[in-house]
Amino acid sequence: MSVTFGASSAPSQVTLNLDSLFGQSLAAYKKTLTDNIGATNAFFYEMMKKDLYESQEGSFIQIPLMYALAPADSYDGYDELSTLPTDGITDAIFQWRQCASPIAYSEKERKQNKNKIIDLVQSRIKQSEMGLQEYFAQALLWGAAADGGSLTAARTSAINGSSSIDPLTLLIAFDPTTSTSIGNINQNTSTWWRNKTKTSAATTYDGFLLELDNIFNSTALGTGGKPTQVLMDQITYELFVHALYQKYRQIKTDENFPFENTLYKGAHVTMDDKVPDVYTGVTSAATYGSAYFINAAFFKLIYEKESDFELLKDENGKSFQKPTNGDSRVAHIAWMGNTTVSNRRKQGVFGKIARTLT
Repeated sequence: MSVTFGASSAPSQVTLNLDSLFGQSLAAYKKTLTDNIGATNAFFYEMMKKDLYESQEGSFIQIPLMYALAPADSYDGYDELSTLPTDGITDAIFQWRQCASPIAYSEKERKQNKNKIIDLVQSRIKQSEMGLQEYFAQALLWGAAADGGSLTAARTSAINGSSSIDPLTLLIAFDPTTSTSIGNINQNTSTWWRNKTKTSAATTYDGFLLELDNIFNSTALGTGGKPTQVLMDQITYELFVHALYQKYRQIKTDENFPFENTLYKGAHVTMDDKVPDVYTGVTSAATYGSAYFINAAFFKLIYEKESDFELLKDENGKSFQKPTNGDSRVAHIAWMGNTTVSNRRKQGVFGKIARTLT
């Protein structure tokens, strides 16, 4: 569908094809769209900020892992040196996941907006963006629980049965001993592939801070550094801030971090309304609080470069289609990729946190 500007008798006219206009507008807006998805979620924001949003090709997503170190030993003079290879290199395999958001307009809207067609295009792209923001946020922190399933399973479409991205609730599991595969590696049989976990028993502010300090330090042990982000539900975050103030009479924040935050041992402690109750496995009406201890250096959000928020095209190269029985046009913004992790030992989750402390 095209829009022609100028009188039909004019010697020079400009014809604007909406497929092309949407495509050009989306191409120019894509970086903003990606940034805005990150701007609604502290985890995604850190991925974007640290350039951990990367493209990859292939039949699956392959993430190299090192789970054992080559042995070292002393020697003297003519001593024989070891030449034995170390069996400590493998790959985590993640499946490609796809999602799409529709962009639609009616012919009536097009005709009514002939003089403001750019505004119509921008509003429709923005509408699709907001849908993608909510989709990614729910898929990341709720998994299948968004539709009544398990927190540790990928969200499944009720329409076609396809799976969404692997959720954080799977990659950092509250029970890392179950016979569950993450990246095609079973966490039960491969003990080196387990994240840290802790169940709270604290009833006081001091007890809560002691437990929190313990799991923070547990995830910081070994090479790879300490957590860069602690993600909490709102009530747990407020208890944490109050406990910290009661203990030290001061709170430090990072004014340059675009989320409500408190600095703790250099990590950004933030809150998110979609952090679930990992102990009872619910996303709302939570009985207990939860906290995720995330070392972003070992996470990547991988995408397929031809499906990085691109308009889908048919065999004729056309994006917008007319429904058989309608006077509208519909296209889809598509994305293909998945969340990945390369070191689960540097991640942790803290659950069953009391709703009130003394």
